[in-house]
Amino acid sequence: MLILSILILVLIYVGLRFCISSKYNKKYNMLILFGSGGHTYEMLMTLKNYDFQKKCQNLYFMHSFADSQEPERVAKFIEDNKIALPKVEWITIHRSRKVKQSYLSSIITTIKATLHTFLILLRFRDLDIFITNGPGTCIPVVIVLIGQYILFIRKRCKILFIESWCRVENLSLSGKLLYWISDKFVVNWESLKKKYKRATFVGNLI
Repeated sequence: MLILSILILVLIYVGLRFCISSKYNKKYNMLILFGSGGHTYEMLMTLKNYDFQKKCQNLYFMHSFADSQEPERVAKFIEDNKIALPKVEWITIHRSRKVKQSYLSSIITTIKATLHTFLILLRFRDLDIFITNGPGTCIPVVIVLIGQYILFIRKRCKILFIESWCRVENLSLSGKLLYWISDKFVVNWESLKKKYKRATFVGNLI
């Protein structure tokens, strides 16, 4: 009886170790959105020390048709950081709102961008994490990821929102919209953490 009890305890211990090890050693399918100009610079600076080889299985980069220069900048980042994964793929979608476009007319373009993104992301149902730092293009993507999950089209994809470095006192429009929706909301300034309690402050990421 004693031997049986010890054997059961050993099996439970080994099982727990295996579960914990699997959780922390899991590699993720990651989608990273790049906006125009400063958004791309901030994202690349944020990711420069991330260990893609250890944590990432497949890596997907996303940008809008209007942000045509971003793939070249990201390609250099991949080369400089020697990122070699089974799959590194670009996804191109429509932008929901152009620079200086009125908020009223952007409602129509956002709907169009959302429908287009819905169809595009049907091909990428293995996503585990979506990372964005606030370009307007992220809104349709988040709507689609949540909508497809609710409709049982995809598994749950966690949303990591990193607020722009230039936002010191107040959140961006995208930040305000996704503050309660994102799984983790990261800010670059302690002043924002004090104002928005749900946010996570991990120091200046740039």
